[in-house]
Amino acid sequence: MAFIANIDIPTALLCIVTFLVLVWWLRGPKQTLPPGPWGWPLLGYLPNFAISIYRKGLPPAQLFNSLAQKHGSVFSMYLAGKLVIVLNDFKYIKEGLHNPSLSDRPRSHLNQKDEGEGFGGASGGPWKEQRRFTLTTLRSFGVGKRSFEANISEEVDALAKEISSLNGKPFDPCLWFSNAASNVICSVAFGKRFDYSDPSFKRLMKLLIESFQLVPGLSVFLPIAKYLPSMNTLARNRNIMREFLGNVVNDHKQDHVFNDPRDYIDVYLDEIEKRQTLNGNSAVNDKNLLKTIGNLLDAGTETTSTTLRWAVLYMMAFPEIQDRVHLELDSVVGRNRLPKLADKTELPFTCATLLEIQRIASIAPLGIAHSCGKDTTLGPYTIPKGSIVVPNLWAVHHDPDLWPNPDEFNPKRFLDEDEALQENDKLIPFAIGHRICPGEHLAKMELYIFFTHLLHQFTFKKPDDSPSLSLTGVTGLTHSPKPFLVKFVARD
Repeated sequence: MAFIANIDIPTALLCIVTFLVLVWWLRGPKQTLPPGPWGWPLLGYLPNFAISIYRKGLPPAQLFNSLAQKHGSVFSMYLAGKLVIVLNDFKYIKEGLHNPSLSDRPRSHLNQKDEGEGFGGASGGPWKEQRRFTLTTLRSFGVGKRSFEANISEEVDALAKEISSLNGKPFDPCLWFSNAASNVICSVAFGKRFDYSDPSFKRLMKLLIESFQLVPGLSVFLPIAKYLPSMNTLARNRNIMREFLGNVVNDHKQDHVFNDPRDYIDVYLDEIEKRQTLNGNSAVNDKNLLKTIGNLLDAGTETTSTTLRWAVLYMMAFPEIQDRVHLELDSVVGRNRLPKLADKTELPFTCATLLEIQRIASIAPLGIAHSCGKDTTLGPYTIPKGSIVVPNLWAVHHDPDLWPNPDEFNPKRFLDEDEALQENDKLIPFAIGHRICPGEHLAKMELYIFFTHLLHQFTFKKPDDSPSLSLTGVTGLTHSPKPFLVKFVARD
């Protein structure tokens, strides 16, 4: 006791620190987190993150890319107590998104506890079950198959007729493209398409577009998200959309005939009845039905419609590229019919232009966040269970080592020396790995058919009295163009 009494405060502190270090050292395997920026107590890097986004106007993907220059291709940060691991190059994104332990989805703070998660927000077994069921069902209706080309062509034809009725009058294509893209998936999911003048559906499309633009995608997975002012608007939009989808499902239930399905909802209702008999714990249930068709509507609308808006904008901004696409379409397809999927191999420059639009626009700059289901490793680093993993797809698409002069719009980067199409596996607009976008094949087919049909029939021109074109986008859940006007001038 006398010995302890004679120890001064610095010595005592040194003993305590030494003891704690020894305990840490001896307790087991060491965790090596990726390096990262300094953070504030409790809030971590969140204040810096918010200042960069809301005051400096720096999109999250570009902020993360600049941090990667300092801390490496994989870095970590704490945002309001949540560990976030950011992957900033193709090598680590490929490795990470193929790791089964990193295939979970973090909980979105937009979801209420009594709601389902659908296949978009679920993890583990429920995700696998719903994804498998959804893909199988959509394929049974021809989605993703070459035979589905006719369905998409019919919708583009309807869109072209609506545009033709304007007689070259300037318009904002945002709602029109959203309606057209959603109709493709609605025809399968709901068994019907919606007229372009349908007021209730126009309102739904406006809410969907607004929701995708409101907040940076990562924010919805952070605990602090519920305190953001925009979350009230998102919650309101979600409730209105949920009510709309609920009415669609209720209409189906009124005249549903077991084992005589007309569309995805009917098949889902059949499956609920079957699985409740066999397995009461199935994730294919009433609670997930609304969420799943909401996932289909979101994914089936946003990817295609936003990419098409960027396509129109870039064709207006680079008329010489548009002229060359017109020339190739006329040479291969002629003026007496519309382009087909079978023409694709003969339209290398047209296809290269579409790929370059997807690369430079990067409409899903941070993909959709993943969650670590159990402790795992990525390269030399430890990724702890529960951490959020963010793939910076924008950084890959703008990596100068992969794409020389990445900010330059240049379709030729997807052509070889013989002017043949040369696709690049570093172009990953739908992400990669276990949770790659389930609608990838449908989206690619839609983009090709919409792009070629519209350019075959029209020239996209900037209205004379409209503001200068801006290729700077608005980053929310997706990266979309700022509102703009365009004239679709009919071609002879």
